[in-house]
Amino acid sequence: MVFHIAKKEFLYNLLSARFLIGFLLCLVLIPFSILINVEDYRDQLGQYKVDTDMARDMAEVRVYSMLKPLVVFPPEPLGIFGKGLSAQVGSKAKIRLGTKTLLAEGKTAARDNPFLASFFSVDFVDIAAIIFSLLALLFSYDALTREKEDGTLRLQMANSLGRSKLLAGKVVGILMTLLPVVVFCFLLGGVIILASRDMSLSAGQWGRLALLALISLVYLVVFIFLGLFISSRSRGSVSSLVVCLFLWVGLVFIVPNLASTYAESFVPIQSRDNLNAVLRDMDRASEERIQAAWQKLPEADWNMNWYMNGSEDGSRETYGCTASFFERQRREMAVGEPVRLDTADRKWGPQKAYLDSLSRQARAAENLALLSPAGIFRAVATAVCGTDRRAQEKRLDDVRRYRETFLNWFKGKNMFEKFEYITPAPPAAFMTADQIIAARTGGKFKTLADYDAWAAKESDFRKTWQVLSLVDIPGDGPDDFPVLKLDDMPRFPARAASLAAGLAGLAFRLGLLLFECVFLFALAYVAFIRYDVR
Repeated sequence: MVFHIAKKEFLYNLLSARFLIGFLLCLVLIPFSILINVEDYRDQLGQYKVDTDMARDMAEVRVYSMLKPLVVFPPEPLGIFGKGLSAQVGSKAKIRLGTKTLLAEGKTAARDNPFLASFFSVDFVDIAAIIFSLLALLFSYDALTREKEDGTLRLQMANSLGRSKLLAGKVVGILMTLLPVVVFCFLLGGVIILASRDMSLSAGQWGRLALLALISLVYLVVFIFLGLFISSRSRGSVSSLVVCLFLWVGLVFIVPNLASTYAESFVPIQSRDNLNAVLRDMDRASEERIQAAWQKLPEADWNMNWYMNGSEDGSRETYGCTASFFERQRREMAVGEPVRLDTADRKWGPQKAYLDSLSRQARAAENLALLSPAGIFRAVATAVCGTDRRAQEKRLDDVRRYRETFLNWFKGKNMFEKFEYITPAPPAAFMTADQIIAARTGGKFKTLADYDAWAAKESDFRKTWQVLSLVDIPGDGPDDFPVLKLDDMPRFPARAASLAAGLAGLAFRLGLLLFECVFLFALAYVAFIRYDVR
């Protein structure tokens, strides 16, 4: 009997205009969103290759102080289904001595808190959240009221047909109608992926996509049961439709957007400008400590270098100096770099407080969004796709752990104490000031004192430098040395997003979605048992 009721419901729905309209909506919107996101993925993949080449070039250095690894994150292929935060946060992070990684570099969200950006993205998951819920309500809002108005429901109840069997048949019929639509959407997405160049999924990612389809089906069932409950509590189809549409707008649009608005309004985050000011003050104090330590070091015999390259974060590369100047620079780095590392540890306190405020605000929005099945579905779906907030936070935690591993490698080599930190020139090749003067001037001046005496009388400043260029000394520039061999340098452990790790924190949300199914079915069943079929 259940099968016959389900078949009747299926055939009725299949021949209705709403099925055709719903199918056409999916046929247009689903491939449209996937095609756009596939193209976005190609752009991200192209940028990833550019950044990877940049990271490789940055590793080709001749001194260790210039070694600042660049960690580049590959784009998440399943982001074409649920972008989450992947399109709103950076895709790379540079390892620095003087500070720990706060947020990824690159593209950032337009909002103050990038963790809230997922509430404003539009992708397959968002379209599914809208279309699947709408179709479920459109096919269930009059499942009971229609037959009551036609008089067929009273006729069926006059026979020996039980209400539970009738309700089960209605549920199965609606599922038979909508299940092909859900399967079609995901199959269409899979076909687009298989047909796309530069786009492929691993076996695990296909499994995650299948899990996403299963979660979408559960989400669909939630709204089917909601529609049946409203239908069993309404006197007519029109009033049932009005209530269902009102609830649909509220649960799918209003509640999720109110969640982010509430979080931004009532769960404040720390000011990024204030954080930057605090970090600048700490950097300034650190530089003062370093300068004070440097002033206690003995002066070099000649403060001249033939080639020097330096940048932020203590990077320094020097060639063509006297032995005492090399020694002075070595000791500067030996006392200065530990101060820089200590400053990074002290800066992490306010940095972490700022990050915690971002996460706290995002969690507040996520928790309030739990009032809506659509909010739960989006949270679980982006976790399956590996693009949710937790995945991004774990990625940055991995970067900070890698920084500690990299620094331990430095410390294990006692690198801050070595000349290799600032120059590739071997100490045996270091020369005194008199030796450099004699060699560069081709014997015209024997000592630095002779050269200084002559330079003091020379009015043309250019000649004082030209005379030092009469003879080239090997090792006076970077082209005389090969790049460092870094075979033993620790590499960033690039790991694909773990499904188990992604869903570990969402077990409650998954359970809540399943609970809503059971609860709404129970409500619909109890309401139909008491339903007046006359």
